[in-house]
Amino acid sequence: MTKNIILLFSLLLAGILSQAQNPGGVIHTIKGRVLDQATNEPVAFTNISISDTFYGTASDENGNFELKIPGEMTSSQIQFSAVGYKKVDFSATTLINRDYSIIKLEPQSYEIENVDVEARSKVLITILRMASENTPYNFIGGPVNMLAEYVNEKIVDDTVKVEQQAEILIYDKTGYKNPTVLNEFRMRKYEIKKEEPDYRFSSGIMNLDELLGLDWVRSSSSVLNPSLAGSFTLFVEDEPVIEGKSAWVIAFLQADPDIAGSGDFHATSFSGKITILKDDYAVIKIEGRAESPKHNRQGKFLAVGASNSDYLSNVSYDFLVTYKGLKPEQIILNKNYIYGGKKVNENSRLTIKQVQVTEIQEIATRDYFAD
Repeated sequence: MTKNIILLFSLLLAGILSQAQNPGGVIHTIKGRVLDQATNEPVAFTNISISDTFYGTASDENGNFELKIPGEMTSSQIQFSAVGYKKVDFSATTLINRDYSIIKLEPQSYEIENVDVEARSKVLITILRMASENTPYNFIGGPVNMLAEYVNEKIVDDTVKVEQQAEILIYDKTGYKNPTVLNEFRMRKYEIKKEEPDYRFSSGIMNLDELLGLDWVRSSSSVLNPSLAGSFTLFVEDEPVIEGKSAWVIAFLQADPDIAGSGDFHATSFSGKITILKDDYAVIKIEGRAESPKHNRQGKFLAVGASNSDYLSNVSYDFLVTYKGLKPEQIILNKNYIYGGKKVNENSRLTIKQVQVTEIQEIATRDYFAD
């Protein structure tokens, strides 16, 4: 097992017990080692969790572990589970009262290929779940206004260039307190402002809904949806230090893309990577790429009906979302497609310029036309 994977598991140790989650509370620490009951060999990367919570850690490659337990959870059960072994539970009180615990797991006889891969995948899914669950602590709540600059550039057949610009005022009633797709759609509205009114310039054609849909932190979509993460192939691509903070770069791939995972009704390929800080599980970057035989002109999340001949074809695209200062910083979508027999390269950018949490201007709808 590589050093990077060892660090990955080790850095899960008690990271979730942040002050934001347990302000001023008593913390108990249990230490020990997990061994194979039959051979007394260490059991690497055992999943160790407090029952009915998202608190947990994993043993390192030598079976050693350390778990911090909030005082209010001392009556809980601690579960130890590893691929190829039977699960075992201990009361938290029992382990807290020991200076050091030797936990022995009984082997379970069944065949599983790629045990190490599966164990790593479980931990990566846990990291993604923690990123989603920590969103209310790491990002701004509502109500909030965000003033954004929108720029759309199209190059048609490598010659004709069309550029559109607009100022967008976003109103988010609840902010990032409740990261769900339904909450995002209901609570986040926007208003389009242009110097010269253009009532053909709808929000769908502007790709605003498509751009905002890439903010997976706000909507808990794709790999940040705990119920969907298991449908992705996951691996650690890098563990960089970014502005003095350690991070994971987790690559993801959905072999058979679906609308829930990719946000694209007709996608045939979908992959990308997500960067998450280790100390607080804050997402700081999402990037991805996909291909699709066709896109509805109102957005990739809509189907193209059998009778619809007005759509984008041979679509390939990549996107980038960055986060900074408790909010999205920039959302970029670059598309290549065929429309009306012409080759089009389209680049859309939404840049958050200002955030306001007082004197909020409420917006009741998603504005489909410019002022």
